[in-house]
Amino acid sequence: MRRSTLVRGVAGLCALLCLGAIFLWRSSPSQTAGAAEAQASHRLPLFRWRVGEAHTFHLVWDDLERVALPTSQGSGAAQQGMLEGTLHLEGELTLQALESRATGTRLRLTLRRLGRHEALFAGQALLPDAAAVQQHLPDTASAWLELDARGALQAVRFSEADPPLFRQFAQTLAAELFPSELRDEAGWTATESTQTGDVEAKFAFEGEDASRLTRGRTRYLKLRSAGAAVIAGQQLGSLTRFDRDAEGRLLAISQDELLDATGTDGRTLLSRRLRLRLTFQSRQMQPLAPAAEDKMLVRTPSQIAFEGDPELARLHGQADGMTVDALLETLEEAGNPEAIVSLDVFARRAIAALKLEPGRSQELSRLFLKAGTNPGQRELMLDLLVGAGHAEAQAVLRQLIQSPEAREHAGAYVLMVQRAGFLEQPEPETGAMLNRLLGRAKAEGDVNVERATSYALGAWSSHLKPESAEAREALRTLEAGLSQASGDEARAHALRALGGTGSERLLDVASPHLRSASADVRAAAVDALRRAPQELATRMLLDALDTEQDRAVQRVLLDALNTRPLDASALEHLRAWVVAGRLAAGEEPALLAVAARHLEGGTPVFQMLQALSVRPGLQGSTRARVLSLMAQAGAQLGG
Repeated sequence: MRRSTLVRGVAGLCALLCLGAIFLWRSSPSQTAGAAEAQASHRLPLFRWRVGEAHTFHLVWDDLERVALPTSQGSGAAQQGMLEGTLHLEGELTLQALESRATGTRLRLTLRRLGRHEALFAGQALLPDAAAVQQHLPDTASAWLELDARGALQAVRFSEADPPLFRQFAQTLAAELFPSELRDEAGWTATESTQTGDVEAKFAFEGEDASRLTRGRTRYLKLRSAGAAVIAGQQLGSLTRFDRDAEGRLLAISQDELLDATGTDGRTLLSRRLRLRLTFQSRQMQPLAPAAEDKMLVRTPSQIAFEGDPELARLHGQADGMTVDALLETLEEAGNPEAIVSLDVFARRAIAALKLEPGRSQELSRLFLKAGTNPGQRELMLDLLVGAGHAEAQAVLRQLIQSPEAREHAGAYVLMVQRAGFLEQPEPETGAMLNRLLGRAKAEGDVNVERATSYALGAWSSHLKPESAEAREALRTLEAGLSQASGDEARAHALRALGGTGSERLLDVASPHLRSASADVRAAAVDALRRAPQELATRMLLDALDTEQDRAVQRVLLDALNTRPLDASALEHLRAWVVAGRLAAGEEPALLAVAARHLEGGTPVFQMLQALSVRPGLQGSTRARVLSLMAQAGAQLGG
């Protein structure tokens, strides 16, 4: 039982530590120009090695990471959870030169005598005892590090027999202990690609004998765990010292890194605290690896590799021990969502448990249909089914939404119906259900349910192929609802429901309403156009901004523009609008959100921020944000 738990945790920790061209060992003995230069330099190679000589170091490795993990709950908006991993290793690391040629060196890395071995993933201990250490980090495991003629790391090699956790640890260690680019210069700047992400770093040799190389990482350009998310802000303190003795042998390495990165919404993308120490202990000649030994698994320093089924590993890590039995027990004991401790964490784990056991989704029905169940609790159960999203969960979702018990509380029922629109891979049966509910609501004159069902229908259709019969039918239904709407309130709701489709038809249907006398209708037209796939929709939004004076509508327009690609022409249009003083007072944060996503937009972005910086009446926190973004934009311009 413990073994299976450890395997699941290992895969999860690997994903977290990630979160995330094969080096060819050339046999030609002829020197390249780079190799000859490296041999002639007093700076390079970074470290000198003697074939067969094993260098043993004392290793201390402390690493804490918190990675954003979005989950879906509540009204369907993304809620942020944090996945945490903690590592404390202390023991011996040995590096032995197996082969040295003009083109580089091959080192063998081993980990032994780990007196401290704490590895936690989402609160689960991965190395709780000596038996676990022997299983996952055995003395017999080794990695080959392929260095070029200058001593830069090119690849790490493993065999199938090396345990997955050892592979991950060795690859991560190698990427931190050996730079991936070295130059025979007193100082230089380079972009490193690591498992954490792409990061700018400044290198410098110190001392007359260049006995120390320092590396200061200055800015992460990309975080692998964040996917396509934009890094809007980051606090980074990072310094690594590579020390060598008078003969050029590795003496010590010390690294400290603190990183807090946030997205455009101000939420944390990644938080990391790293402390790494490698101190020389001894060296001695040891037998080389058997000639028949080979390491066929090759990874580059930044390569993210998952062992086994990555999706299954992710789900086990997300569930963190949660089972369907445990989630049912929690729901029954709590009675309402407010009574569940750390509700967002519970929802994330419960969704994973339902994904791991799809056949048990039906068991939620018993609690949902139970007399007197809290309406908020029923909404939470639907959230869990939507999060699971598989066919079994969708079937139960449809059954429960159409049950008499769901209608016991009118206000809650409206919210329950909208859950059907949050499914990312909806089935046709869900659309058929929504059409039936929409027809019934119209017949009964139930305006609230009619609007809720229209919203859900629009969102549902957005996940279908536009040319499918179901998508076209949904679009016709919603267009008819807009044309039949009487009054501004009904028209605004119909526009927003139609916008949920993301159809090309939005350009023709919604754009005329940008000129409505009603601010609410104009805002609804903007909400609809933000989902239009055509680039022309961006131009329409910018043109609408030119003449819009209502503060609330300006905010909606800026929010919509922030969801769309803005080219140089669009940014120049926005700059001219800001410089002309047309931004309503108090809406500066909405504009700053746009600017934060386009700091690489050059002069137009810098100038719109400059115009904001001298704007009278700015709150202190807003002005500080403007100045911070100006500094970042200026750095992009090279100023």
